[in-house]
Amino acid sequence: VGALVHLSFSDLHQYELCPVRYRYRSVWQVPAPPDELLPRALQAMGSTELGRSVHEALAAWHLGQGPDLAALYSGPESGRALLERYAAHPLSRASILGAEVEFNLRLSGARVRGLVDLVCSLDGRLTLVDFKTNARLDAALLAAYSTQLRLYGLAARQGLLPGGPVADPRLILFDLRHGEAIEVAPDPDGVRTLAEGIARKIAAGDFALGPEHADRPCRLCAYRPVCPSARE
Repeated sequence: VGALVHLSFSDLHQYELCPVRYRYRSVWQVPAPPDELLPRALQAMGSTELGRSVHEALAAWHLGQGPDLAALYSGPESGRALLERYAAHPLSRASILGAEVEFNLRLSGARVRGLVDLVCSLDGRLTLVDFKTNARLDAALLAAYSTQLRLYGLAARQGLLPGGPVADPRLILFDLRHGEAIEVAPDPDGVRTLAEGIARKIAAGDFALGPEHADRPCRLCAYRPVCPSARE
């Protein structure tokens, strides 16, 4: 029996975007080039301070560390409006079962680890929530984040999350920029097939680019300066 491939959603997403990038980062563990070598667009993306600070405040609030969500926040000022939108949404009044809940999901040939932002009961149904602070959620990001939530759904089905096992948990992607709860349709068979297929390719050392990678975002890749497969 071969060794299990250990993956996170980020690993799966990176492999889907570009197997070459995945190999640089996760197999060869090549450090990212120094900042002065990074493309300007990547440098301009800045830090993840906003997202981290918002998530920390939400987790603390959901875990009962204080009654005032705003008082628990210490990040960039722009994050306060995001938290206000969430606090005004009915989802914020759901029955909390857990926040930032870790899981380790066993699949064929792989173990997938994850962290669920919020596990709650909404209208009597187990609900898994992933909070996003992206300035814009385009079709590609929505597809990727839907895969992430569907992996969480698999974990709930296997009883790895509070309130489980549940065959059909509700999956919600919460867009904090717009205060919108986006329902994600479960696809347990599809996401299992995807994750196990990627694990098999990684185990076999298959990092070849295919037609599906024609639009890979080389312009934003930290490895572009050293990658012979980078697109112009």
